[in-house]
Amino acid sequence: MTLVSVIIPTYDRHSFVEGAIETALAQTHDEIEVVIVCDPPVEETRAVLEQYDDDDRVRPFYNDERLGIAASRNLAIERAHGEYVCILDDDDRWDPRKVEKQLAVMEANSDCGVVYTGGLVRQNDRTVGTYTPSIRGDIYPEILAQFDLKPYSSHMIRADCFETVGDYDTNFDCGEDWDHAIRIAREYEYEYVDEPLVVRHFHDSNVSAAAAIERTDRLQLELDGTADIFGQIWSKYREEIDRHPEIERQLRYDRHLSWGWTEIERDNRRRALRYGWEATKNRPSPTSLAICCFAVLGTSALGLVRSVRDTITHTQFDRVNDHRLAK
Repeated sequence: MTLVSVIIPTYDRHSFVEGAIETALAQTHDEIEVVIVCDPPVEETRAVLEQYDDDDRVRPFYNDERLGIAASRNLAIERAHGEYVCILDDDDRWDPRKVEKQLAVMEANSDCGVVYTGGLVRQNDRTVGTYTPSIRGDIYPEILAQFDLKPYSSHMIRADCFETVGDYDTNFDCGEDWDHAIRIAREYEYEYVDEPLVVRHFHDSNVSAAAAIERTDRLQLELDGTADIFGQIWSKYREEIDRHPEIERQLRYDRHLSWGWTEIERDNRRRALRYGWEATKNRPSPTSLAICCFAVLGTSALGLVRSVRDTITHTQFDRVNDHRLAK
């Protein structure tokens, strides 16, 4: 049977990592190994992982210093033995059939490098959004403009991909997943399983605070110094982007959107308006115009709109869940 390696980087989040290990071991596909790489501090995390000392499927490793998520993933991949690698963040959870369903798709297509799935977004114990997969096959160069292959914890990657395109770029503090996906897309096709097989949990300690309820919120990044992922992609792939004017326009649009939302959160209305207008010039849209409007109206109006939207969203999901339970 095919061995699948599940790699879990973690940092000082002992309350999450046990759930990640259990969701991997609970897969209907039996041949699973779980490789965990822990950035320090690790005392409480080590205590959790010691519960698995007698389970050969679980192999923890401990960094001597904090290396970050990209370097930790690279170390996990070096130690993985599987024919396929599954990405799993320590706070995300899987449907038990996830790996089995992905293997069926992967092994039916020798040109496929990655199979991803749909997912749910949960916050404060409520389902607040969904990821619906929509792109497959040859997705280069379109992936240069936008990383729309989420949740990343759904990705099953052929191990050969890492030999072909290399490891994660440790120059990226955030967005290393997008960068790596670009390199895979140059060489391989993408496929998906159109089912919500992953649950993402949003909370204060997420590395990326992208709110994934809808496109506008997915582009709103936390004010933590990592807001210009678009700029990092642009810098690394400048020559390739320059060869595709439509890609360049889309990237300019998305970059100005992210800056615009950031400045609205900072209540810097003048700069938010400027970025909203720049986004509108590249691609007029309801989202770019919304930035301009909220730049004028301020954060209180944005908060009111979000409150109404969240209430509607929660009500819709509650109705769906009630309907399922009734069945």
